[in-house]
Formats: sequence, C-alpha cells, structure tokens
Amino acid sequence: MKECGTPDVPSFYALRKMQAKLTQAVGLKPQHHTSALNNQFYMNHPNNLIRLDFANPLVRKFIHVYPEVTTTISEFWQAAKYVEEIEHDELSPMWANWELSPHRHFYIRELAQCKNHDYVLPVRWLVYRDLIHADAYAVSQEASGIFTVEDHRVIRILATDLQYNLLDIQVQQEIAFSGSIYAHLLCLDTRTALTPYSPHPVRITAQGRPVFVLRIMPWADDVSGNRSKQYNAHMNMYLANINIPHKLLAQEYFVRFCATSPHASSLEQFDALSMDCKGDSWTSAYDCELKQEILFQIRAHLLPADNPQQAESASTAGSSSTFWCRVDDNVMKHTFGKPGKPRTPEETITRIKQQIKAACLGVESAVETLQTETGVNDKIAAHWIRLLITKARDIQQDKVYNRTTRDPRLNDKHIKGVEREQIKQAIIAEIQNELFAWVILQPEDRYQALSEDPCEILHTYLLGADKYVWHETTKPWNDAQGESFAARLQSASFDGLNMAPLRASYLVQYKNSLIGKHFKGLQQLAIFQLDETLCSPAVFELWKANGVLGALLWYPEIKNMDEYLADLSVAIDNVLDCWAIVEPTRITVKYKLHVLSHIPDDVRRFGPSILFATEIFECWNAVFRLCSVLSNHQAPSLDIATTLADMERFKHQVSGGWWKPEGGDEWTQAGVRIRNFLTGNKQLQRRLGWTPPNAIKPGTIKILSKAKRKSGSWNTILGPRWKEKTIKAAPPAATSNTIWNDCKHAVARSEDICFVNSWVFFTASTKVSYIWRDCGQIIAGRIANILVPEGSAQDSGAVIVIEHFGISDLNDERLQMPLLIRTAENYAVEPKDILFKFNAQHDCSHFSCPVVHIRGPNQEHQASKITRKMKVHSDDSRFHLNLHALHNAHLVRETLPRHLTAPKPYFPDRHAKHKEFAAILRETGPEKRAQAQARGQATKLRNKQDKEDKATAAKERALI
Repeated sequence: MKECGTPDVPSFYALRKMQAKLTQAVGLKPQHHTSALNNQFYMNHPNNLIRLDFANPLVRKFIHVYPEVTTTISEFWQAAKYVEEIEHDELSPMWANWELSPHRHFYIRELAQCKNHDYVLPVRWLVYRDLIHADAYAVSQEASGIFTVEDHRVIRILATDLQYNLLDIQVQQEIAFSGSIYAHLLCLDTRTALTPYSPHPVRITAQGRPVFVLRIMPWADDVSGNRSKQYNAHMNMYLANINIPHKLLAQEYFVRFCATSPHASSLEQFDALSMDCKGDSWTSAYDCELKQEILFQIRAHLLPADNPQQAESASTAGSSSTFWCRVDDNVMKHTFGKPGKPRTPEETITRIKQQIKAACLGVESAVETLQTETGVNDKIAAHWIRLLITKARDIQQDKVYNRTTRDPRLNDKHIKGVEREQIKQAIIAEIQNELFAWVILQPEDRYQALSEDPCEILHTYLLGADKYVWHETTKPWNDAQGESFAARLQSASFDGLNMAPLRASYLVQYKNSLIGKHFKGLQQLAIFQLDETLCSPAVFELWKANGVLGALLWYPEIKNMDEYLADLSVAIDNVLDCWAIVEPTRITVKYKLHVLSHIPDDVRRFGPSILFATEIFECWNAVFRLCSVLSNHQAPSLDIATTLADMERFKHQVSGGWWKPEGGDEWTQAGVRIRNFLTGNKQLQRRLGWTPPNAIKPGTIKILSKAKRKSGSWNTILGPRWKEKTIKAAPPAATSNTIWNDCKHAVARSEDICFVNSWVFFTASTKVSYIWRDCGQIIAGRIANILVPEGSAQDSGAVIVIEHFGISDLNDERLQMPLLIRTAENYAVEPKDILFKFNAQHDCSHFSCPVVHIRGPNQEHQASKITRKMKVHSDDSRFHLNLHALHNAHLVRETLPRHLTAPKPYFPDRHAKHKEFAAILRETGPEKRAQAQARGQATKLRNKQDKEDKATAAKERALI
C-alpha cells in the first residue's frame, strides 16, 4: 500500500499491536494449563467463546435456551436426554416476558401467581407447541396463610399466564415469607427430592440480570499439524454450541477452536475444559437481543469422536482388549448383535479406584488382572498407577525389608511365624492406605462422572461398515472387473444425492485408500452397479442391507420416534446377519460392527445421528493445519491458540458483534461498513464458512442468461409433448402468442435446487392414478422444462413441465426398491407445487445396457483421442427409485406407502440362525486361531533370520 502511495498506512508492528488489543478487548486470551501429567498447554476457554454467540446478531436469534417437547425430533433440545433426563436445575432456571414485563423474572422452585390468581410452583421451562410453557405444581393457600401442594401431579401452563413471581407477591399481598411457609412443600418430586427456594439462589447471584444455561459438544482427536504426508501429531479440541440449529452447526463458521497440544492428551484437555462446566460457574455476556448484560452457564452434553478416542474418553482399553465395548459392561456375554449391560460412570470410577488401590500394593500383575477382567483402563490413572507401583515398592523396601530402616518389630527375633506375617501385612496395608489417600485426595474433578459418548457415524459407519463391505467386494477383483465397475459407476445419476459426482476410475485405482466422502457415494450407488460377475450373492445382500441402514442413519429429522427406532433396529439386525453369512467372525472382532447395536439408544437420547456426526470438525482441521504450518514451532499450543483467538475476534466484529472496549463502560459495535463487510462479501463468507440463512426462497426460479436460454412459443419450445396433447393443466398463456424462456433451475418447497431432468415429487390440482395404484395428489416425475413468459417479473407465471412416472405397488425383487415407469401423461405445474427431489437410477439390468467406448475428456482444452468405457442407457422408460439415497430419505419414506419402505427382517428366526452361526464358529474358530498363530510364529522366525543375516553381512563387510 505504501508503494502505491496510500497515505497513513500503519506499520506491520502497529497493525499487530492493534489486533492484539482488540482481541483482548473482546475477551479472548489463551490461558495456560498444567495437566495432571505435568504437560503444558494453552486453551481458549469455552465460556469466552460461547459468550460471543450472545453478542453476535447473526447468531443470537437462533439460540434456543429451553428444551422443546415435540413429536418431530431434529435437534438436540428435542431429544430424550435434553427433555427427559437432564435435571431441572441444570436447565435454564428463569423466564421473563421480554416484550411486556422484561424486569419481572420468574425462577423455578419459586412461588408464582397466575393471571387467574392461582398459585403454582414452576419446576421447568420448556417449549411446547412453539410457545414457552412451565411445568409446575398447583399450590393453594390455606386460611392460616400456609401454602400447600394440591397434589403431586405436574401441570403444564403457558408461561405468559404467569403474572407475579415470589417477590412481586410479597409486595402485592404484603406476605412476609419465611422457611416455615414452605413446610408442606417439601419433597414435591420424589425423583429429585425437590424443595422450593425463597428466593432462588441464582436470583441473588444474577442481581437482576437474565440467566441462561447452554450445552456444548466438545470434540477431541489426534490431527497432523503438517500438510505433507509426514505425520506431526497434535491432540486438538473443538466445540460447538448445540443450542444452535444443526443446519447452522454444519457450517465451519460455528466450529470453535479450544486447544491443541503435541503433548497433552484429550483427557488432560477435557480436565481443563471442565473448569467452565461447573454448576457454580457463571459467565457474564452481552445479549444483543435483550440489549443488556446477562449471565450464562455451559454444560457438556456429549463427546462425539472416532472409536479409539471414545475408548480413551470412556476409560476403556479399546478394541484390542478382551472386553472392548466402551458401552457394554461385558461384550462377550451379550446376545449376538445386541447391546449388553451398559457401563455406568459410577462403576467405571469405582474400577479405576480399585486399580489405583491395587497399585498401592506395588504388585503390577494385580492391576493388569483388574484391567483384563473389566476392560477399564484410564489413561490419566495409568500415569499415577505407574508412579504408585514404584513408590509402593520403594516404601515397602524401607519399612518392611531393609534391616536398618524397617519397622523395629520386624527386627525382634522373638516374633515369628503367623504373628510376624500379620505385622508385615499390616505395615503393607498401612502403606497402601497412605498412598491411596495421597493420590485420591487430589482435586475432586479429576474423577468426575464421565460424559456421554454416542456412536459417531463418520468413523463408525462410513469408515467402518461401508469400508468393510467395500474391501470384501473388491479384494478378489482383477483389472477387468475393476474397469467394468468403474464404467458402470461413471454412468450413474448423481442428481438428487446432494453430492458431487465420483471419479469412478480413481475409486477403483485407489480402492484401499478411500475416505469418507467416497464411501458415502458408494453406499448410495454401488448396489446398482454390482451383479454376479463382481460379487457373490451374500455380499450383494450385504450391500442392500448396508444401503437401507445408511439412509436411515442420515435422517435430519424424526417425526415418529418409535416407528423409526423399530425400522432402525431391523436394519441394523439385517446388516449384522448379512455379515454373519459373509464372514461370521467379523461381528466378534470388529468393534465398529458391534457398536451399531447401540445406535437406537443413542438416537432416542440425543436425536438423529447426523447431529453428533463429526464431519464438520474433520473439515475444520484444514484451518488448524494452516495455522500449524505458519506457527513459530516453538510454542505451538500458545501460538495456534492466539492465532485462532484473533480469527474469532475478527469474525465476531465483522459479524456485527458487541464488545466492551478496554477501560470502557458501554458495549459497542464496529462501524456500519465493517458490519456490512461479511454480509456483502461472498469471498469473506466462504473463507469464514458462513452461509446466510434463508438465502434460498422456495417456489422461485432462476432464468438462464441470454446467451444460453432458448425462447419460443409454447408448442415450439415443448415440441412433441405439446403435439401429443399430453400435458395436463397447461397454463392459459400456452395457447396465446406468449414467448417462453428456458430457466436454469427452480426451488422446491424443501429448498432443493431442481434442474431439468431432476426427479421430483409434486402436487397436481387433479387426482391421478399411478400405474398400479391410486396415490391421490402427490405424484412422481422428471422435470422436462422450466419456463417463464417473456417480459414477466422474476417468478411470475413460471411453469414447470414434468414427465409423469408411475410407481410400482411392489418393490423390485432384486433390489427391493420401487420401480418408476413412464406414463403417457405430462403435467404443467407452478414452482411452488414442487415438494422435493429424489434420486433415481436407470434399470440397466432390465434393458441390458451395453458398455461402450466413448471419447475421453479434453486435455489442455484440446480434443483427446483417448477413449474410456461407459455404460449407455438404451431406454429411459424404467427406473429404480433409490431408497439408499441419503438426501431427503425421510421425505421419500413419508411420501411412499410403508410397505414399500419398511425394512423387513432378513431371518424370520434370528435366534435359531445365531445358534447355527455359533456352532460354525466353534468348529472353525480353533482352526483359524491355530493358523493365525502359525503365521505369527513364521513371521517371527523370518524376522529373526533376517536380523541374523544382516548381522552376518555387516561382520563380513567389516572384515573386507
């Protein structure tokens, strides 16, 4: 800028100084921590990060602070854990009518009076039927002035029906409350032994400020700090505010960086994070909607991660141990393919303490026995166990075995036999108790209850079940088979899958090095490309079961939880049963297959499984790597945390966020031009990972540019469809001289972008019949034209011409999917009549579509003479409605009859089949284990011989 002659350009030093000053003013400063294992690291604390959400106008309006009771589950605050399990004291304790009486704060467990003069005792605030309600106990006032509970039944009332709180009642009715006034209100709730407050202690802390409780989702995993293939291990911790809708949380803008360290483990970082999650920890923030300062508290809701990381977080030994399930107390005793007795935090903590106490005896084998018997192995406790074993042995040596320092009683020659052994054991027990007290009496939060770890679908399903079946399919392939599969996959339709087309040749060439997005595509499309030349019938059935389960797992919302969980359980059982046919040992050795049986419980408690998917955190690793590459490499934890704190500050300020300048008393914003920088700059939005909400308006169209669009009269632009008079409900303008223009796309009610040749469900004004059944007004079809009259307003008069396809009443026997058959009818509808789009695949097996050589893609903008193989569809009148597609899977199943979509058990009698599989394993298991041991022994001998040969060769070279 100086070279260009720009005046008043600050120096780089001045710029950095101002940035640091602004970051400190916003309240972001990495804090130093020393872990229980003496590792040093820095953390941007969650409370300082979440406080920015309240002060950010782009975020604050989306924060939901109360649980919601609803039949459609699509968010964390609607699922069972938030609504049913969390103690009422751990939810937001207060509510106020912010429009009419914002100064009057109602707290739970405080007496309140309704507008009809009834008394109630609220115990929880919640959203019900889109309005805030209170669950409360009805309270009556006796003649003596004592308030009593009418019964122990909780009633639900509108929060706006409350008129006075406890303090207002005191003023209005001149009642002097004391502890005795509540003598009859004790133990209202037998589950929580609920007692009233007079007043609520948080009211005293708040001093008139609103109070809210939010819940967060921390995530930790090992990540390479290098962009090259050389691995530079860092343990990273990010978090997300789960009181924000998942549709927004799927954007990188909402990922918050907490900490990184090449030394400190995830448990050490979680220990530092837990400082912000204590029940008595309140943080002040500015609420840009309420225009005042508030207090808030955060609680950890769940800890998603890949399976090794979850094993560490849950203090289990991992998949290589005997009892490898982090959820089951004993995975070997449960029924085949079903969850066992669940572990509990209390039991895990007890077992950790048992191991620590055993270590205080100085006997390493005793600790190993306990770890083997229970599968519990805590990483932090392991550090102390190693120290305790050494320390116990040293102290025992001094007090029991060393003649000069041991207990004088052991030097008495008159004490022998049993009496001497009793003294010896008493001294050892005393040493054990002293060491146990020494290590346990550390800060209590070292062994607080473990957080919940739901099954995470990226690593568990895409990189688990999908990866296993892909390997099972491709391991026997030769080059010709791989080339055949690639040619078929390249011809698949990707419209309606909400993903970019796959490079089929790449997938086959690097079939053992695929990542999550590849498996997500294969899960939806591979079944259409496979036949008896590429896989066995058992593997084909496994692909079918895998595809059905995958579509269910990616539901964004669940309207009927019981029905959904029943379908999910059947689909999981089918996957496990199909694996038992293909390779029965897989279910006993692959943890990622066993953990599928726990998904229904996780979904019931936390909501749809995509809520706790970690793909967005994995994507955000690219931001971390860039910061790591550009760090000073001397203090990476501090340097990276500081850099990302600066980024959070910048993001906050350009989003219009509020902060209090250093030394100032008033909250302030950046200038209007800076606030408009993010909303008006697409490049900045892309770099910060922000997509403006409601940017897509359903029922609208986008016209093509003049250079690309086609224009003409109605019958000219439609051609044969108009001549055959097969279009129903054609617009009145179709018969006039109106000129119509082609459009690029239309937006469905589901906000899908629909193009020409997109498959859609739409509504029609007339009742129609499918080929095999009457389906009312919801019809399936393929878009043929998107047209708008010349000279009309942007969306006025737009018409979409759709080819009608009937849906079979029975599924195809081979794929178990509905068939789409072209009819002689076409429909002209408005954009608002398009409901949503779906994916369909050509029925190649029915038409025996050939694979031909076509010209390959251009090279350097020049035509290439290189050809490639691709399947060509010979007829387009028959398609499969893809039930394995993830996008809109829930809408497809809501629209189609249940008998076409409900999963059916693979085995009528699973119990009998499992006995059969167990019998096979009892016969083949010992033989396979013996073979594995023989291979291992042969490898050891070979390695030993190689080592000896190298040593001999070295000696010979030395003699030359």
